[in-house]
Amino acid sequence: MQIDKTWDDRRLKDERLAQLQQTMREQAIGALYLTEGVDVRYILNLSIPGGAVFVPADGVPIAFVRSLDEGYVRLAHSDVRPHLYRADPSDPEADEKSLRWADELGALMEDYGSAGEVLGVDSLDPIAFAALNRRGFRLQNAEKVLEIAKTVKTQDEVLIYREMGKIYGSIMRYLKSELEPGVSEEEMLRKVYSQVVLLGADGLLQINVCSGENMNLWRRWPTARRFSDGDLVGMDLHIYGPGGYIFDSARTYLCGSKATDTYRELYRRAHDYNNAVIQTLRPGLSIADFKASLPSAPEEFHPVLYSFHIAHSNGLTPGEYPSIMKGHKPIDDVFRVNQVLSVDCVFARETDDAAVKLEELVLLTEHGAVKMADMPYEEKLLGASA
Repeated sequence: MQIDKTWDDRRLKDERLAQLQQTMREQAIGALYLTEGVDVRYILNLSIPGGAVFVPADGVPIAFVRSLDEGYVRLAHSDVRPHLYRADPSDPEADEKSLRWADELGALMEDYGSAGEVLGVDSLDPIAFAALNRRGFRLQNAEKVLEIAKTVKTQDEVLIYREMGKIYGSIMRYLKSELEPGVSEEEMLRKVYSQVVLLGADGLLQINVCSGENMNLWRRWPTARRFSDGDLVGMDLHIYGPGGYIFDSARTYLCGSKATDTYRELYRRAHDYNNAVIQTLRPGLSIADFKASLPSAPEEFHPVLYSFHIAHSNGLTPGEYPSIMKGHKPIDDVFRVNQVLSVDCVFARETDDAAVKLEELVLLTEHGAVKMADMPYEEKLLGASA
């Protein structure tokens, strides 16, 4: 299986920028100055080590790069310039250079018609932050405007997620086929990682492989524990796909054939609950109303079930906005078409090792949520109706 290049990188970049700048204008942000690699990549659709970018509310962003990176960045972006300032605590002229940088940022904002307006920043060293304060800049955390702009995916982002869904369908079938007594959690991690690379993913952000008593409490990292016949085995997989996009889904399967009534009960509950939550999602639904309409579950499952996300968005970073948990105050917002959400659940009793974790990545359409991957369930626990 190969990833098909169905998306347009130029259109992807242009439409992401248009969404961000529209959000900046709505939020009264005059400009952004971004240094975090993932934020720079979101603007330029290019990974630039040590890069920075100035984003006006209208107009072409300016990429600031090291001299050794300037050539390849120019192939993808029109306005590329040497760094105005880079943090170097050992530089005796750091204070002076940071003030010159702040003055040049002010001049840029004046050039773009946003002098005196709010400047959004993501990550600055203390010297740079102090320089902006000394020059009287009105500052705001850039992540606030970025998270709002990123939550609705462009047509090309959706195309990328459709291709990544094919990888997840293959990976979960591979996991299911490789579950044999004697294989360790760590060995399964390496097997899956190799398969992920072979299938064309850009990398692996995180993988949790848990089995038996490691299912509850859900262990973050795989161990040397070996599977036994009758073990529940869960995998939560976070893959980087094209453009750095993260796909996040999970499944639980049975190693061997010794299914117990407890396992069947947990699996049926998790399956029915997760699918009921997905069916609830629709554009225009407020997050508060969504939380109020969640399907009921017996109280004995609440401590584990509600310690995980109900749903969270995905993009270039994990757990993007909106991030929804049962115990948190509802976000004052509504669901929108083209949001990409991971819908998560874990069913377990606090007093038992057994647990079933299921997580589905869905795309919100005009008609509701649709699953972005054809990942099999465990028919030995669910039955023919799966």
